[in-house]
Amino acid sequence: MVTPIDVLRNQARGVRASATAMRRFRGEISGHWVTLLGAVLCAMGYTAMRIAEPWPLKFIFDNVLNGQPLETPFPWLNQLLAGSRTRILLAAILALLMLAALRGVFYYYQTYLTSRVGQAIVLNVRRKLFAHIQRLSLRFHHESSTGDLLTRLTGDINNLRELLVASAVPLVSETVILVGFVGVMFAMNWRLALLAIVTIPLIFGLVRSYSSRIRQATRKQRRREGELASRLQEALKGIQVVQLFAREPEEDARLRDLNQRSLDSGLQASRLGAKLNQGVELSVALGMAATLWFGTTEVIAGRLTPGELIVFVTYMQSFYRPLRRISRFTERASKASSCVERITEVLDQEPDVRGGPVEAPRFRGEIRFKDVGFSYADGGSVLRDIDLTIAPGQTVALVGPSGAGKSTLIGMIPRLHDATRGTIEIDGRDVREFTLESLRDGIAVVPQDGMLFKSTIRENIAYGKLDATDEEIEAAARAARIHDHIASLPEGYETVIGERGVSLSGGQRQRLAIARAIVKDAPIVLLDEPTTGLDAAAERLVMEAFDHLLRGRTAVVIAHRLATIRRADLIVVDENGRIVERGSHAELFGLGGRYRVLHDLQFAGSSAVTPAAEEPALVAVS
Repeated sequence: MVTPIDVLRNQARGVRASATAMRRFRGEISGHWVTLLGAVLCAMGYTAMRIAEPWPLKFIFDNVLNGQPLETPFPWLNQLLAGSRTRILLAAILALLMLAALRGVFYYYQTYLTSRVGQAIVLNVRRKLFAHIQRLSLRFHHESSTGDLLTRLTGDINNLRELLVASAVPLVSETVILVGFVGVMFAMNWRLALLAIVTIPLIFGLVRSYSSRIRQATRKQRRREGELASRLQEALKGIQVVQLFAREPEEDARLRDLNQRSLDSGLQASRLGAKLNQGVELSVALGMAATLWFGTTEVIAGRLTPGELIVFVTYMQSFYRPLRRISRFTERASKASSCVERITEVLDQEPDVRGGPVEAPRFRGEIRFKDVGFSYADGGSVLRDIDLTIAPGQTVALVGPSGAGKSTLIGMIPRLHDATRGTIEIDGRDVREFTLESLRDGIAVVPQDGMLFKSTIRENIAYGKLDATDEEIEAAARAARIHDHIASLPEGYETVIGERGVSLSGGQRQRLAIARAIVKDAPIVLLDEPTTGLDAAAERLVMEAFDHLLRGRTAVVIAHRLATIRRADLIVVDENGRIVERGSHAELFGLGGRYRVLHDLQFAGSSAVTPAAEEPALVAVS
């Protein structure tokens, strides 16, 4: 059995969910309290008009149709309208029109101000969530699906607006209307009022039993929507592979399965909501039937006038309307609360890497690894006992089989992740002492895929230095051997390239990435397999661009193509997370160890395998 305490507790559930969300995001709401207060005041005005709305009907039925003397709380009004049914009718109709007009004005501004606050909160929360996601460590991004994060940034935040404002303000209005109606109904006829409210425990009992089930179904639906978005993004990103392998039917089938699962979850939540609404409507009908039966007997007995019964029935209809809306708000709050949980789940994630307090100076470029080790959270070891010193201006190449930890090693220099053992120093200072922004400002990176953005060529090059002048951008492009190609385009530097630079060849993307690194003018450069997938002509242009990039800079480069690193100052062979050999190309070639094995395997059948072979100079860090 549902007790009165259960009723009150269940009615307050939606308010608590909204209040919890407001506390969690009070910083995003704080600048909008005046607008929010205005929305609440308009809601109160709308409520007052709703409560006063039935009374002109009472005067029409009792004082115009039945001829009873006019009795209002205002003696001057009673005297003015006494003895004239026409004047009473005109006054009642005028009052109806005025109440309707004022109700419309209050509702308009309540809706407008509520929408204004809601949109502002969505903007602020989305900005905060996006900024936080950007600052989370790579481990989080490797473990998270991009599609799910996009769902949290879009749909989940829109549902947060529903919980914070779009339903919360009307809930205040509906609650006040409900209290006002109950008070007037008890003042008119307490027996009839008791009969009217007897269905409230039943209604809120239904809400209580369904809200948690709706919340669980919605949480499952949002999770599956995230999986669907992630799969869609993955399929679109890999469309070339899909088409090359003619796997469109398989992708269609996967999407159909995920889509069906998402649909099933959504339908489950909708069915539960429909069942809740059906139960509420039936309870309302039972209460209305009982009230009409008892109210009619009261009119026949002379204890209630026909006008008062009409007012009471109107209140009954209006009384159940806020009950329905409150029950629907509880349903929406149950759905939206799961979205709030998904948003706060990300916001509560702490970055694995935090900056230090010191602003880094311009580096000379000495890098030192001291007994460095790295392990994943599950205990899997990637690097062990790394001791390596790189002198300023020196080019060091990292070679070794895939999975040996080379990318992890250079990723620890700009602190994409931190060593789990030992220290990494730049110019004699632990990199963890520096702020992340100042540390990374001193390091330029050319990634393997030459990652570019869907923007103009000018903006992509200037990404390395946002205040770069046109002259600096062009000089960097010339040094990267890409200016002539840019100049041949119809829009030149204002040409918009496709997403991830797909409208460019691999060599062009790589040279633009090099231009971006050149314009940054950082003393340390990292390159990750800079010539992978390039033909001989493109590789030669890229290598010429490297010459300009590496001059006077400390460079660390990862390379599988050993021909590109023969002239590196130092070659380091990494195997199973350990440095097993180090030296120049000639030294390692003559040693006959692991490097010689890798070299001979790569150049089997080629005559150009001697240490004296001349190759273009390599630059870089990765």
